[in-house]
Amino acid sequence: MWRPLPAFFLIGLLLFAGDRLLLEEPAEAFVPPPVRVPAERVEELRRSLWLRGGGEPSEEEIAAMVDAEVADELLYREALALGFDRDDPVIFNRLVMNMRFAGAGEDRDAGELYREARELGMHLTDIVVRRRLIQRIRLLIESAAEHPEPSSEELRAYFDARSDELIRPARVRFVHRYFSREHEQDARGALASLGGAGPEAGSDLADAFLHPPEQPPQSRRELAGRFGAAFADGIFALEPGAWAGPVPSAYGQHLVYIRERSEEEPLAFEAVKDKMRYGVLAERGEAALADVVARLREGVEVRVEPPAS
Repeated sequence: MWRPLPAFFLIGLLLFAGDRLLLEEPAEAFVPPPVRVPAERVEELRRSLWLRGGGEPSEEEIAAMVDAEVADELLYREALALGFDRDDPVIFNRLVMNMRFAGAGEDRDAGELYREARELGMHLTDIVVRRRLIQRIRLLIESAAEHPEPSSEELRAYFDARSDELIRPARVRFVHRYFSREHEQDARGALASLGGAGPEAGSDLADAFLHPPEQPPQSRRELAGRFGAAFADGIFALEPGAWAGPVPSAYGQHLVYIRERSEEEPLAFEAVKDKMRYGVLAERGEAALADVVARLREGVEVRVEPPAS
């Protein structure tokens, strides 16, 4: 069974980076100053939450965003200290591009421009470089947590903890005849004429429509995404084996013949075993990342400035 990353994980990272940097000039000594989240950045985070959620975010939501901001800064600093900025082709190309954009001639050597960009400190101020470094160290930490492979016991425990969520939703398979909004009365008349007819009947009575008349089994969520929520609710209220409606959709009105309906049922472990593996690995990665960030945060002062009221 997997265990959390050992306390010397960061030392391992340093050794990993050191092996790659032996033939290069040493990375600059980096003494981390306090992590500061200015008031204007806190306000930016609050606004982004507001735009995403459509309402005023809670203090807990803002605090979580600030914590993520602090974690990114700590990971960024660690990536710099490990020299991850020195051997990355994405960063190399980015800095060269910046130099050319700033006016360096196309005939100048890329390596020369890269070194000049570093001397100017561009690698410390470019947002793309920052994101790349955070991404690289995150991936390294998360990939280290993938070994060994999850055991059967681990997968089963992960499955059992989520069995209430692992449900195959109810589905319906049906035939429909579409009528535009202007032809609702025609739809009602067509329903009366269909009487006890089977699912093949009525094609000559309906309007043309973009979705085919014969529909495969679909869940309520799938139907809502394709036809609208009102249609999905209406479909699931019908009994199989007879024409019914009209059922409103985002497009118009539909007469519907339910061929069959399956009720929701729990998913078997074997059916979702691969999904459980990815879930276990993702959970390990998150735990490993949280552990590393907690260690990096030890002894580092964090200053969060409250936004102006």
